[in-house]
Amino acid sequence: CGGSGDRLTALEQHIYLEPTVVGTTLAFDRVAVGFAASCMLTAGGEAWCWGNNSDGLLGASTTRFCSAGSVPCSFEPVRAVPPRTFTSLSMAQLHGCGLDAAGLAWCWGFGVGGQLGDGGFANSTAAVAVSGGRAYVQLDAGRASRLSCALDATGTAWCWGPAGGGALGNGTTDTSRVPVQVSAVAQLFVSVGAGDEHGCALDTAGEAWCWGRNTYGKLGRGVSGAVLVPSAVAGAHRFSALAVGGVVNCALDSAGAAWCWGFGASLGDGVGQHRDLPTAVSGGHVFVSLSAGYQHACGLKADGAAWCWGPATLVGGGDEVERTVPVAVAGGHRFGVLKAGGVATCGITLAGTPMCWGFNTHGSVGQPNVAP
Repeated sequence: CGGSGDRLTALEQHIYLEPTVVGTTLAFDRVAVGFAASCMLTAGGEAWCWGNNSDGLLGASTTRFCSAGSVPCSFEPVRAVPPRTFTSLSMAQLHGCGLDAAGLAWCWGFGVGGQLGDGGFANSTAAVAVSGGRAYVQLDAGRASRLSCALDATGTAWCWGPAGGGALGNGTTDTSRVPVQVSAVAQLFVSVGAGDEHGCALDTAGEAWCWGRNTYGKLGRGVSGAVLVPSAVAGAHRFSALAVGGVVNCALDSAGAAWCWGFGASLGDGVGQHRDLPTAVSGGHVFVSLSAGYQHACGLKADGAAWCWGPATLVGGGDEVERTVPVAVAGGHRFGVLKAGGVATCGITLAGTPMCWGFNTHGSVGQPNVAP
């Protein structure tokens, strides 16, 4: 950790610089982290969430308030949208979505931009069914976005919500309150992710495609400007996994090497300049999975060791130093799953312990010792 002065300063700002145990006796096996709210799923598919509860984001009513009494929140896990259970869960800026055992999508929280996908623009604390009755195999409500995207069993991608910059990938900038098909490419998709006014997908050949607003070069095209339909990420790379963040996107190649593009401080290349082409993450690390948050990214190694890079308070390195190259997450913990979000990162250790770090201002780290 950093010195005692640094640590005191961090706590006074409600920042946890290294993994901290979430206060619960519940056992979890899956994780979803949004911008300022975090959730985990039990083996039975129950969703439990904590953090910012604006507009019903936690899928439950709370009586605690943060930020001088203005923001509803919870510092401990609360059962989200009972009695519904899920096989997967994804959290965004102000809404959440999950897939049930039949692959049907359900969303809740802030709905004014149509991101709940139910055909309306209303907020909902209860889970509402996404229109169309379509079964999906994967869903992403990108951590810092107001966008939702999902993939069906045929490899077709669908998105809904605000369409600024062409974020729905269907050739228009028209907001949609129901799923619309992302324009087809030569190959079918195997994964899709939603970011900040953009989306990306990986096709069956391992090629990455992105669409929407191109801030910081996060579409990876090598040229500026938004695109309304999927455009191939430049460089002829072939990837095995894709992690879509807010202003940074990362991917793994077949050797486990990480590549990122977009916002400079989030690329892990040791330089810190914005890149509109995939750039190799420094250090020769071999990862088995990646997660991209709003401005930071993390990778897990085969032994469960976690490494992160980006802004100082988000990487879990134990101090307040920005990391332009990967740093080992402090504490020597080994994780089975890890997700980077907007202001926090959460994971479940190989021993089954839920842990988070980052900003706890709205309770997103799951710690109770923050004055309202």
